[in-house]
Amino acid sequence: MKKFALILGTFLLLALTTIISAASAQIGSMPTLDVLTPSERQTIYGDKVPVLLDAQNFEIVDFANNTKAVSGQGHVHLWLDDEQMTAQSAAKAIEDTFTFSDVPAGDHKLRVELVANDHSSLKPPVAKEISFKTAPVSSAVPSEATSGFDKKTALVIFIVVALVIIAAWWYTKDEDEEETKSQSEKSKSKVTKKKTVRSRKK
Repeated sequence: MKKFALILGTFLLLALTTIISAASAQIGSMPTLDVLTPSERQTIYGDKVPVLLDAQNFEIVDFANNTKAVSGQGHVHLWLDDEQMTAQSAAKAIEDTFTFSDVPAGDHKLRVELVANDHSSLKPPVAKEISFKTAPVSSAVPSEATSGFDKKTALVIFIVVALVIIAAWWYTKDEDEEETKSQSEKSKSKVTKKKTVRSRKK
């Protein structure tokens, strides 16, 4: 009885190990998809939106030349701001890059999905959704940065220069007043001396 229980336990352990290994291998070989560009909440400047994808365990091929469904093979469907996402409305990418053109400035939602050669979703579906925004190229570099300083900096510089001019004027004014007083005192002294000399002569 003990021998039977040992054999049964060993058999169950081997079966469980095999199932776990098979499941791990299957999970490891399942297709995955990542969107490298645009990233979540990224701001793209201009009206072109380049999309860069990273598909693992999946071969992206041209569906026009590969019409039969093959496991682990297909292409990518992309929807930009599409509320009614269908295979017909999707942009189709047959490589890991795609570029949307004439994209208006604002907030956008991008959905990408790996699909089979016949445009059907994989089982289970493999998809990603990214939110990002676009802005005009002119707003990429603020005008303040291009000019070297902003209005506040210009105002501060103006005030500092004005204060320096006022301080210089005030300083020279004091000097002029002192010089005028000094000259006035000298001239008074000379007049006094002349009067003294004249009085002595008399």
